[in-house]
Formats: sequence, C-alpha cells, structure tokens
Amino acid sequence: MKTLVRIALAALLCAALPATAEDLGKALLLTKSGGFQHDTVAEKDGKPSQVETVLREHLAKAGLTLDATKDADRINAAELAKYTLVIFYTQGDLDKDGLDKHAPMGPDGMKDLNAWIDAGGGFMGFHSATDTSRPVKADDPATLYTALIGGAFSGHGKQFRGTLKVVDPKHPAIASVPDGFSILDEWYTFTHLDTKNMHVLALLDPGDERKNQEMYNVPSYPAIWCKAQGKGRIFYSTAGHRNDVWEHETFLKMTDDAIKWTAGGSALNADPNYAKVVGKHAHH
Repeated sequence: MKTLVRIALAALLCAALPATAEDLGKALLLTKSGGFQHDTVAEKDGKPSQVETVLREHLAKAGLTLDATKDADRINAAELAKYTLVIFYTQGDLDKDGLDKHAPMGPDGMKDLNAWIDAGGGFMGFHSATDTSRPVKADDPATLYTALIGGAFSGHGKQFRGTLKVVDPKHPAIASVPDGFSILDEWYTFTHLDTKNMHVLALLDPGDERKNQEMYNVPSYPAIWCKAQGKGRIFYSTAGHRNDVWEHETFLKMTDDAIKWTAGGSALNADPNYAKVVGKHAHH
C-alpha cells in the first residue's frame, strides 16, 4: 500500500513539473543575404557564422536545438511544421537569388510563414530582418512580410552609441535591459511601422546624434518591439549589426529572454501600445 502511495505521489509531482527543456523542440535560423551580407552572418573558412554560433548556445539554454540555413526555400509549410521558432537575420528580397545565390523562397513562402505564425509559431527578427522583402519606396504599400515583422528599413547613418528607453520594463522579453542602456551599433530608421498592432518594448533615443546626423533629428522611435499574431508571437530588435553587440552581456540576456517569450515560455503581454508610448516620448 505504501508503495502504491509513493508511486501515486511521484506521478502527481511529475505532472506538476514544467515541461522539460527538450519539449520546446527546434528553431530554424535563416541568414540569406540578397544584396549585402553582414559580417555577423558570414560563414568563414567553413565555420558557422557568429550569429549562428551564439544563437545555438543560447537556444540550447532555452531547450531548443538549432537548424541554420541560407536557403530561403526552407520557408514552406512542410518545413515550418518541424519548428517551434523561426529566426531571420536576412537581407534583401528572399524570393530572388540575390548576392549569395542561395535558394530563393518559393511563391507561397510568405503566406506559409504567416499561416504558421497564426497557428502558434514564434518568429524573431534581428537587425536587417526589416531590410528584407520590403517595399521599394516609402509610399508603396507594405509587403506581406513587412506587415508581419512590423516595419521596413528606411536607412541608417554612421554608427553611434544609441540609448534605449525601455517603455515596458516589466515585459518578460526585455526585463534584463535597464532603462537608458546604451550601445554602439548601426541604428536603422523605419517606414511602414505597424502602429496598430505593435507592442513597443524600447525606443531609440538618438541623443546628441540629432545634431550630427540630420536623419536622426527626430523624436525617439521604436527600436525593439513585439506583436501577437493569431496564436503566435513576433519579436524584433534593430540592434545586432556589430560583432561586439553579439558579445555584449546585456544584449545576450535580452536575447535569452526574447527567445523564451517568443517560444511561448512567458506571459504574452503584447497589447498594442504605439500611440501611448510614442506620444509620451514625442519630444526630443
């Protein structure tokens, strides 16, 4: 009888424990570069890129194994079904051969990606993921992909030490980033921001760079954001151009938190907040 009781208690304890790390499954990293390949995603001497190496380690901490590719034709319904998380550090039009000659995305790739997210998939984009399959001109309508990720690359100036205003410090994806965190990087400006759906996590404050580069003489604007889409989640960070950013403790802690959030491991908390937070910080 005591043995049966012990077995029953053990079963109850097991049922109460969180899912094991292995249950999170696999992540897919796409680094196809159509017009310009960032050094962070370049494969040199047959070795994996820096981004692949770093993400493989940090995904493993979250219980996810990584598959990495430069072939955009991997973004299709059958392939996506294998993954919990998809990460883009891409550039250029994914449906064309482009600079790197890796396989382009098929005609249904973007529709399949959207459907996969709607069904519960997690999508992360870093840096030039917004300089990907975007509108040609600022007044062109948003592409299917731009609408998904939440914004399109408009331009960048010289690199500078940008300051992040964390506008939702309690959000699990950015809880490790202190308000006022500054880092030297290449900072994008954007068009086609999804102001109706994005949940802004941090704004870029150009600070004194407003005096030095006219394109940054603007109010603080979204640099890190997330979105809910259907049953899925989307996260984007414009930071990540420089190699040393991918070695920075705070950036890596944010990446850990964002991986967990995007894979569904922490509270959603993605109500649209653009109008509220951008309006509040509309002054220089």
